[in-house]
Amino acid sequence: MVQEELLSELWNYAPLLQKYSNELEMYWDEALQDLESNSKDIFINYLNNFSPTSVKELIFYYYFLYSGCFYLHIKYLNQTYLEFGKKIEIIINPLLKHSKFLWNSLEIYAIFPSKSEKMIGEIFAKEFFPFVRKMVLNDILFLKRNIYDYLENTIEFIEKKSKIYLEKNIPVTLTHFKFENIDRYLCYLGNIGSYNFILEIDSYIRSRLKKRDILIILSYNSFLVMSIGARKEIIFERFKDVYIEIKSLVLDYHIYIESLLTLDDSVKEILQKLKI
Repeated sequence: MVQEELLSELWNYAPLLQKYSNELEMYWDEALQDLESNSKDIFINYLNNFSPTSVKELIFYYYFLYSGCFYLHIKYLNQTYLEFGKKIEIIINPLLKHSKFLWNSLEIYAIFPSKSEKMIGEIFAKEFFPFVRKMVLNDILFLKRNIYDYLENTIEFIEKKSKIYLEKNIPVTLTHFKFENIDRYLCYLGNIGSYNFILEIDSYIRSRLKKRDILIILSYNSFLVMSIGARKEIIFERFKDVYIEIKSLVLDYHIYIESLLTLDDSVKEILQKLKI
């Protein structure tokens, strides 16, 4: 009964996966039969012994199964979120395709039957990436656990984006919106409510950005804005009176602003000043 309910929930998020499920299963079975005996045994043994640790993991496992993948590795900001299956015969088996899909801060590496490539591409682009993003942004424990793990990636991203402007003596200003006590709201909103709550904050901030500004979601309560061509004094005037109200709740937050003026300025030190 629980499995039927979870599958029903999966199909609500994945009509394309449901539409192609029979074809995906056929190509998966064809590729499975073509595996060398040892590889087939390893993979079948994995399926037989898989034991989910949470409902979330089980839902993703069903997605992994019904998409016909042999391996699925989901990463967010270069941190492993979930991993399923086995890396088997990646190169030597012509019936298997290995691909890396990128979408903003999400990365998915998958091994699947070559004949499924077109369907997998459509499913991932239209359905799976939005679903994964929704789950990750609502996974408070994961975000808390990994916030500092991806600091180096954030530094690298900022350095790369700002270099061309700093070389021309164009300042780049970083603004950190740090929201307080959001946990207590998210706990009562549930999965969909929490996701929509975060997206409303995202939308609210974006509505006040200039065309060249870049918004980076660091976590559910931490948003970083890169502003090109403006010093901190200008940015302060732009954001000092921002009043953020979501679902009749006035959100409490702190704003920290620092500018990069030359290539010698340390992004790491700037982020420390920004309380990141």
